[in-house]
Amino acid sequence: MGFLKFLLGIFLRRKAICPNPLYEIVLTHLQKDIHESPHEFIQKIPQASKEKIVHDICHITETIWQAPDRILANREGLLECMFHQLDYEIFMIEPGHKLSGFNGITGGLKDFLPEFAQKRIDTGEFNWKENTRPTNDEAYMLVLSKWLRANQYGKIFNEIRLYLKDYHTNLERDWLFPLQCASAAFAEYNFRKEYGLTQIIDGVRTLHMAPFLK
Repeated sequence: MGFLKFLLGIFLRRKAICPNPLYEIVLTHLQKDIHESPHEFIQKIPQASKEKIVHDICHITETIWQAPDRILANREGLLECMFHQLDYEIFMIEPGHKLSGFNGITGGLKDFLPEFAQKRIDTGEFNWKENTRPTNDEAYMLVLSKWLRANQYGKIFNEIRLYLKDYHTNLERDWLFPLQCASAAFAEYNFRKEYGLTQIIDGVRTLHMAPFLK
């Protein structure tokens, strides 16, 4: 109940200052996806860190609501999260995943997780206490933790997107889904190029994607 009371207190204080309907959407989401999250990684986040996340997201929410163009402001945050998230998600795509089957997305990168994780460990992006190379399972957990961080913020931006009616009811005609597919294909292309793997799509096709992703 402590975290729920904290969220409720934040909501009531913010609502008294500024009648922003996004607060209720965001704080309800935080209660479900942070306080009640099934992921062990999120469950272990210290209370103080959770409270900081809430304050940060409330600030972002307020910024979006006060922006001259709320849809554009929200899109900027959503796309930043999405691009970051897909850097990790390309290793989790398997048959049945919503992005599987799109041209350029193979769903076959999971075996390269240790190499990817090791490079991110070397650059300091991943915290790793061992001197040995991570196993597949260890690498997966490292990547999953980063993916979850980006995904939590991305889901909130998407909830706001739905509230602002910045979507199409037909998934294939909605602006976000085609962009996700193209971004994932571009991310896989870059990974394959960096690691000398066989390409699934040629460079000419990625040149057509690149301006779309900027």
